Amino acid sequence: MPLVLALVALALSIWIVFPGPIVPLFALTVGGTELWPILAAFNAFALAAAIRSHGWTRAAASGFAAAALVCSLVPPFAYLISPGRVPLAALLAPLPLVVTPANPPPGAPVVLAIYGGAWEHGSPANDALLNAIVASWGYRVIALDYPHAPGARWPAQRVAILRQIDALPPGPIAVLGHSSGAQLAMIAGAMRPHRIAAIVTYESPVDLQMGYEHPSQPDVINVRHVMSDLCGGTPAQQPECYRSGSPRYAVHAGMPPVLMIAAGRDHVVYLGYERLLRDELQRDGVNVTFVVLPWADHAFEDVPIGFHNRIALWYLRRFLDSRLKASPP
Repeated sequence: MPLVLALVALALSIWIVFPGPIVPLFALTVGGTELWPILAAFNAFALAAAIRSHGWTRAAASGFAAAALVCSLVPPFAYLISPGRVPLAALLAPLPLVVTPANPPPGAPVVLAIYGGAWEHGSPANDALLNAIVASWGYRVIALDYPHAPGARWPAQRVAILRQIDALPPGPIAVLGHSSGAQLAMIAGAMRPHRIAAIVTYESPVDLQMGYEHPSQPDVINVRHVMSDLCGGTPAQQPECYRSGSPRYAVHAGMPPVLMIAAGRDHVVYLGYERLLRDELQRDGVNVTFVVLPWADHAFEDVPIGFHNRIALWYLRRFLDSRLKASPP
């Protein structure tokens, strides 16, 4: 029994260090990283059980359990050695496990939420919990929708988002997006700077051609297939799509302030590309808050009670309050 427990512990934890190459195993990477405190407690129990066991399996069980425990402690260790310090208040912020339905006051600032899904799947319901959390802070949250590739090629997605923004009445607006939704949020902010007061991106794509030519390893989502579905071909075949769909070519001086939340170990959107976008925004004089979560991976926010989600929400609330509310709480 201790050996089986140790093997289970290692099977759940090893993906924190070695990212899963396919979607089901990558889900263990994200889930294990975000739930590392729970996993570490389980692994410590498995190690204690192995140490107390007898017979020829004791050494093997102890080794496997110890390796699992080390894997599960990598995320907090990454924060200890990271050059960028996360405020203690963010690390200790309570998780909103129960969200009270909110009725925003009349005239409440609007947050437009754009879901991710590689432009091919998903719905406005994807981020229901996050949207409810933001609404509980006193915002009116509107989840936007857009047509999916390959049935709808770029720029149909951009057109749909801009049409919904243009239909809104005057008032303070922030746009918040995840992954492909972040790409749409950044481009919308660039094209409607007079309507949008703040932009928030989680793991934003930056340059579609660079992503196509240099996919992450492991290439969990088959980036080239995703890009081809969106644009209807390769960069050589559809150069205008790859350029107009790349936030780095859309950003410019005069854009609203931006909060970029980046996953330090993102295996879908390369962190270096996000730094490139940050630098280009700053060269244009745009106010950028750039937050790197050292051991987070792509879509970490899909784990609502996760370790990194707590930190991201701390930054998100302060950014929105400072940009959309006259008197932040």
